[in-house]
Amino acid sequence: MGVRLLDIRDKLVVFAVITGIFLPVRMVFYAYVSSHWIGSLGLVSSMMILITFLAHKNKLGGFGRIFVKQMTKTMRGKSGVVAVGLSLVFIAYLGSTLVWIERGNTVYYDEKQVITQMIFSNSNLTPSQTSEMSKIWQFHDGSPFSVFSRFDQVISMTYAIMNDVMGGWLVNLDVILLIEQFEILGLIFFYRKVYAQYLPSTVSA
Repeated sequence: MGVRLLDIRDKLVVFAVITGIFLPVRMVFYAYVSSHWIGSLGLVSSMMILITFLAHKNKLGGFGRIFVKQMTKTMRGKSGVVAVGLSLVFIAYLGSTLVWIERGNTVYYDEKQVITQMIFSNSNLTPSQTSEMSKIWQFHDGSPFSVFSRFDQVISMTYAIMNDVMGGWLVNLDVILLIEQFEILGLIFFYRKVYAQYLPSTVSA
């Protein structure tokens, strides 16, 4: 296996293991310990520090060696810049999703209710609801503001309905992942300033 493919494999292994640990633990914590986001703040950081410590003590076997190698690349090389960029993209997306759900449940609540009834109800719409439906699907004059408003309305109602169908768990999951991304971003900056000085300086990618 080539060096590049081996590196990609190692990255996927670390990502899969970390995701497989962090996400379930945070969701269990959210469901059974504290439903407020601040209650699980620091959970990822604590677990990441523990994994780093155990890896350096050779307590995690082959995964520990792969983890230290990839951590070195992330802290010293270009991988760290990519990780920061991806984290910022996820933060922007998850934050926007929460805003859209909130707008779907407030600004566009009436329209959302009509759409929900149309999708999930077998009963016919009343004349007033039919009129409201025509207003919802009516396109505007095509100006940039009108197009943006239309997009905001559709995407907000879509996410709000999805959240309703999932019993509110879409918001819960978004909050969990958003806080996790903030922690990961903080860890990357912290490790690149503090932890990196104890790592080999030969890695560049």
